Amino acid sequence: MGEELKFYVVDTNQPALIGLASSRILRLIQICSVDADTVDKDFPTIFGELGNLGTEYHIVVDESVKPVIQPPRKVPFALRERIKEELDRMEKLGVIEPQEGPTDWVSSMVVVEKPDKTLRVCMDPKDLNKAIKREHFAMPTVDEVTAQLEGAELFTKLDAQNGFWQIPLDAESSKLCCMQTPFGRYVFKRLPMGLACSSEVFHKTIKAMFSDIPRVDNWVDDILIWGRNQTEHDEALNAALRRANDRNLTLKRKKCEFAQTEIKYIGHIIGKDGIKPDPDKIAAIQNMPSPQSKADLQRFLGMVNYLGKFVSNMAELTAPLRTLLKKEVCWQWNHEQEQAFKAVKKQLTKAPILAHYSTDKPVKITADSSSVGLGCALMQDDRPVAYASRALTQAEQNYAQIEKETLAIVFACEKFHQYIYGKQCEVETDHKPIENIWKKPLNKCPPRIQRFMLRLQRYDLNITYKPGKEMYVADTLSRASVKTDTQVGSENEEMVKIHVATFMNSLPVADNRKQEMREETDKDPELKKLKEQILKGFPADKYQVDAEIRQYFQYNEELSVIDGIIFKADKILIPKSMRKEMLGRIHEGHLGMEKCKNRARVIFFWPGMSSQIEDIVSSCSVCAKHRNKQQKEPMISHEIPDRPWKKVGTDLFAWNDRDYLLIVDYHSKFVEYALLPDTKSKTVIKHMKSIFARQGIPEEVVSDNGPQYSSEKFAEFARKWEFKHTTSSPTYPQSNGLAERMVQTLKKLFQKAKDSGEDVYLALLNYRTTPISSTLPSPAEILMNRKLRTRLDINTDRLKTKGSHKVKKTLKERQSRQKQQYDKTAKSLPTLHKDDKVYISDKGKWRPATVVKHTDTPRSYLVQTDSGTYRRNRRDLLKVSTKSDSENTPIKNTAQPERNNSVPQIPGNQNSVPQTTGKQKSMPQTPGKQKPLSQTPGIQNQTTQAMTNHNDDRNSSSQCEKQSSHSSIKSKAQTSNTPTQAPSHMHAETPKAPVATRSGRIVRIPVKMGDYV
Repeated sequence: MGEELKFYVVDTNQPALIGLASSRILRLIQICSVDADTVDKDFPTIFGELGNLGTEYHIVVDESVKPVIQPPRKVPFALRERIKEELDRMEKLGVIEPQEGPTDWVSSMVVVEKPDKTLRVCMDPKDLNKAIKREHFAMPTVDEVTAQLEGAELFTKLDAQNGFWQIPLDAESSKLCCMQTPFGRYVFKRLPMGLACSSEVFHKTIKAMFSDIPRVDNWVDDILIWGRNQTEHDEALNAALRRANDRNLTLKRKKCEFAQTEIKYIGHIIGKDGIKPDPDKIAAIQNMPSPQSKADLQRFLGMVNYLGKFVSNMAELTAPLRTLLKKEVCWQWNHEQEQAFKAVKKQLTKAPILAHYSTDKPVKITADSSSVGLGCALMQDDRPVAYASRALTQAEQNYAQIEKETLAIVFACEKFHQYIYGKQCEVETDHKPIENIWKKPLNKCPPRIQRFMLRLQRYDLNITYKPGKEMYVADTLSRASVKTDTQVGSENEEMVKIHVATFMNSLPVADNRKQEMREETDKDPELKKLKEQILKGFPADKYQVDAEIRQYFQYNEELSVIDGIIFKADKILIPKSMRKEMLGRIHEGHLGMEKCKNRARVIFFWPGMSSQIEDIVSSCSVCAKHRNKQQKEPMISHEIPDRPWKKVGTDLFAWNDRDYLLIVDYHSKFVEYALLPDTKSKTVIKHMKSIFARQGIPEEVVSDNGPQYSSEKFAEFARKWEFKHTTSSPTYPQSNGLAERMVQTLKKLFQKAKDSGEDVYLALLNYRTTPISSTLPSPAEILMNRKLRTRLDINTDRLKTKGSHKVKKTLKERQSRQKQQYDKTAKSLPTLHKDDKVYISDKGKWRPATVVKHTDTPRSYLVQTDSGTYRRNRRDLLKVSTKSDSENTPIKNTAQPERNNSVPQIPGNQNSVPQTTGKQKSMPQTPGKQKPLSQTPGIQNQTTQAMTNHNDDRNSSSQCEKQSSHSSIKSKAQTSNTPTQAPSHMHAETPKAPVATRSGRIVRIPVKMGDYV
């Protein structure tokens, strides 16, 4: 036996002989109580924001499951800023990062507003979960956990801080967890919530972390520590905290409970006296009020008969109650019945009826709503594990029946969260529409149900329909719900109010127009009946609905009433009295059938709306005058640029005796135009500079080969302003298809405005602000990242700037569909080769030529005729196979009667072309005519090789290369059809071999190329 040592603690500033750490090691100090502050002092970083457990997890997927890419979901404008803040916070924590490249899987974003008004942003991996191969790690049963606790008197429960996020993912798995947001795509770098494997992975990781420490166990992210006395407890706790600190596991301070004599764990109360059920599980039965009528008693006994098969003497216990159900017995509830009622309730709240929860068995929730309350039960093997009920608030009682039934499921899942989270769960409901709406996209749900569905996204649920008469437990609990539990209802009501208010404020309808819609809805007999039916709930059989509103039965899952207005999902159901006016507003600008439908579908709905829009557009005389023509040749698609104003197309056009410049953005389809005083190159450049100063300098400008664009001035403009200039094939404007199509669109827009007496600028505004398609916003919104105000009613909040949407993928898909549709009536022409004999189209006739070469431009060839060399598209060349076919006799062009295949005509002697001596000068020519390649005697030293290099000098190409479409622009300036004659001395030395002018140079063509036969 050693000697007893005495230590004295002196309250002075003298140096300490022994420190705190040494005192603890020597067990000289006994900690009487442990709390978060004590732990925080010893482990300063353990309550940090987010830990990192180090080892990256790899998600295994079934390769046979086809990847799914979900489109972005609509987000209320009022939440966008808060969502961006949360995304930025998650990115700063290292949970997510922006994703630029393609991914096979893209999930939708789920946003849930928590009771403290903060947002939880996570992905909806419903489709991805179908492909994930789970490890199926064995979770411990309640009996296995409690078997270790014999003799324990002190308990601590630690809760991991955002537990799943503390497990990093490898690069391949991160790409699987890609989330679509209004601000682009993000991938999770940490294990996200909601994955089918998340709970098992985290549980296994934590289990391995503490497996060698006695008296420590875990259930997913809840870590339980216990001891038979203070010393045992503190040893286990300190060991667990040191391990957590070493492995960089952080804890959630608010949810940790230290050194408790009784603690709630896995749905049970664990204490020094053993284990007992959680009172919350049986409160719904214990607090059930006595029946007030025979109907109430029948419902209660129905539930008892369903559950009573596990109790042998249940019939004896219920005998006094069943007596009241006899026809000859009057209703009189007395002491005998009350005692029997309490005895039966007691049996329902203990074994063998009430079962212990088992992690190995499947779980099922049965949930129901009455007009006054919610009821639910958690079942395993048809035995209840837990009950729950609550009364509806006054506001909730006014919900539509489908909304109440969905709320019942939300209440049940959140009440039984600890049992079903991370585990597949079957949910039974007696409201069949919920079974269907659960399978629909979130944006197809009514606003309140959207909120409820968002709260259910984190659970793996399979919702099934069961007739109400078979749902004894939930139906009874909902009609005899606990009246005192109002806090949950109030919190739920407040969150739903916020969500609905946000939705209403984000509607593109002014407040005065909303009031008008309410009043007209109340006046409409059909919609008045519909409102009543929505609030009451639709029956399962269509023919049980009033014939006047039967047409709405197919939409019953999507219909709701908010603030007196009927909605189909997020679209307003317009009263009949206002539909004609709305059709007129939708048709403003005469934008065509599909664009009018797209405008309407953004905001409105009523049965037959699409067909009524088709009727009004089809019967419009203005629209009938300006219909688009069918295009032919198979399409060569331009590459879709990845940002606005990177690539633009430009063209000139004439309308109403005036000339215009047009520029259109390939990304947004936004169009700019300018009125021109003349069509000179310097004038075009001046106005393009003005537009570029406003919108920015593009990287690429696509145009045809008009003289304004092929001039040296324009080439100099492109060099100085640093953009790439791309030209299309001469006489083939389809190569500049977007600009050409936009020319036709603007002409029709101008003409329609003129014919209808409308303001042309309003028509242009309507075009710029109309959605491109049902999946793409308007050109103005894509380009400017904001909505523009129009004459359609719009809430001013929607005019605020928002982030640009990524549209490249959608455009690519749309372009592919256009090409597929376009190519149905098109056929590729055979490829031509050097020296092939062909006919070249010339004003509806064909004349012979020889192929010189295939140029770098697709379907573009250089051909030699008796009057010079030309570059033509394959469609303008007709191949011949025999010598007799290639005579110089013109033939009529019957292949393309609808096209005006304008080809330059050679004035006078085709073997002699005006020349100049000395320095080469530009020659005057007849307006509207193209100048052919000439033969010049002063350059006999030019070689055939020079001809093959002609494509290097496109910036100064001669007038023979200019598209005939630009002749129409200058036609009003023509003064004579007589070609300008050159001085006679220029014809004196004309060589026999054809000589062509190309790109400002004179090159010689071999004689045999000029000899066609």
